[in-house]
Amino acid sequence: MVNTVLELLVAPALVGAATLAARRWGPEIGGLVSAFPAIVGPVLLIAALEHGATFAARAANGTLLGLVALAAFAVAYGWTAARAGWRGSLAAGWAAAGLAGLLVGTIAAGPPAGLAAAAVSLGAAHRLLRHAARRAHPLGSSPGDRDPSPGDPGEPRAGAPLVPRWDLQLRMALTALLVVTLTAAASRFGPVAGGVLAALPVLASILAVFTHARDGTAAVVDLLRGMLGGMAGFVAFCALVAVLVEPLGIAASFAVATVAALAIQGATAWAARPAPATAAPHAAAARA
Repeated sequence: MVNTVLELLVAPALVGAATLAARRWGPEIGGLVSAFPAIVGPVLLIAALEHGATFAARAANGTLLGLVALAAFAVAYGWTAARAGWRGSLAAGWAAAGLAGLLVGTIAAGPPAGLAAAAVSLGAAHRLLRHAARRAHPLGSSPGDRDPSPGDPGEPRAGAPLVPRWDLQLRMALTALLVVTLTAAASRFGPVAGGVLAALPVLASILAVFTHARDGTAAVVDLLRGMLGGMAGFVAFCALVAVLVEPLGIAASFAVATVAALAIQGATAWAARPAPATAAPHAAAARA
């Protein structure tokens, strides 16, 4: 019963929250919200309940290593977005993630190496996406300042709804299905491989495709940058579970890791909140 609740409610709820946050505050904040470990958290907790603390510790470290694949996905998708549309971008992103996942899946390393791999890859990816963001926002413009071009595969077409009205429910249903699949994969392939699989860009793919199709290149690049920028809480969660689950036990370690992730995510969201648009009236007056 607990496993079912974790699989079918927690992760889909995060997708819904990230989608609504993006619609309210912009895609970068939506990406930041989506970085909370609400998919990997249930997967690791279910692994701990079913297979024990040692299995969960190794799976958490595997997830840290697997964040290299997430970073590769974000860079490949963001750099391909303007040229290929969402289909080509998704294919490029998953090709890069698959290669990175195969590479790190062969590594047998402890939490320090996993933490270092996650930090370096995510930091490098965020820096590389900054250049993609400059291309998507020419001359410092914002997504709302751009006029979509009918010939640009990275921009939505005016006058035609590219996603259904019920896209929020579809996103949540796809997320639930993928969490169930990842949980089964962790049991089938072992803790390290299961952890790497849990870090694959499942949620990132769903949010990126819908954002790209609905709002265009600039929005999806901002989403991916926000996601990478908000991964500190995700990394802290996995690192704390990897280190604490055996000495402290499942309940205490997951509680500590969750509180730490919430605190870090909250601080990051506060720092990244949009500045008040106080200068807009003055700018409009100057133009007049």
